[in-house]
Amino acid sequence: MQKSKIVLADDHQIFRAGLKSLIDKESSLQVVGEAGDGEALLAKLGVVRCDLVVLDLTMPNMDGVQALKIIRERFPKIRTLVLTMQKDPEHFRHAMKFGASGYMLKEDAFDQLLMAIKMILKDKQFISPAISTLMTERYIRSLDDSEAPSVEILTRRELQILRLVAGGHASKNIAEKLKISPRTVETHRANMTNKLGIKTTSRLVKYAIQKGLV
Repeated sequence: MQKSKIVLADDHQIFRAGLKSLIDKESSLQVVGEAGDGEALLAKLGVVRCDLVVLDLTMPNMDGVQALKIIRERFPKIRTLVLTMQKDPEHFRHAMKFGASGYMLKEDAFDQLLMAIKMILKDKQFISPAISTLMTERYIRSLDDSEAPSVEILTRRELQILRLVAGGHASKNIAEKLKISPRTVETHRANMTNKLGIKTTSRLVKYAIQKGLV
């Protein structure tokens, strides 16, 4: 049975050694190379034939995102699986944009990593369940934000007050700027929050930023 050949790229030598030991126990897989940074990885791929690269995103000299982009250009037949501690949407989005077939976290179980490797070798994708959950939650929040009421429902005075609130001004200061009483400010603010369905100052600030008011 021909084994699928894998190259590991991570700047932690002990981590690579442990990963290699676990992967090599699989009868269908073989680690044929290692690299400690993106530049070394690209040099390795120039001399070693492999089917899959498992790489971290945070490496010296050349990070994993840059390496992914170059691998896609120079070695389009090689599949790539990100194995990282980075769980933010930005790293995930860039990795997938530049051709990664999978995205795993170092906190995930080794069984999940093996599943990801085998699926990717069959031309499928695999995303860490933890990342899938985070992205789903982010998407749901974005739906909530997109459904926020339009600023057109606010009066000119309410809009003025919203901008000032978002700028960090307290009601007393707003009253002085607009030459109205603090009580009038509070009345306008109450009407504004009722129309928008937003009760806290932090969410008012977020809403104002989303609508381009600050």
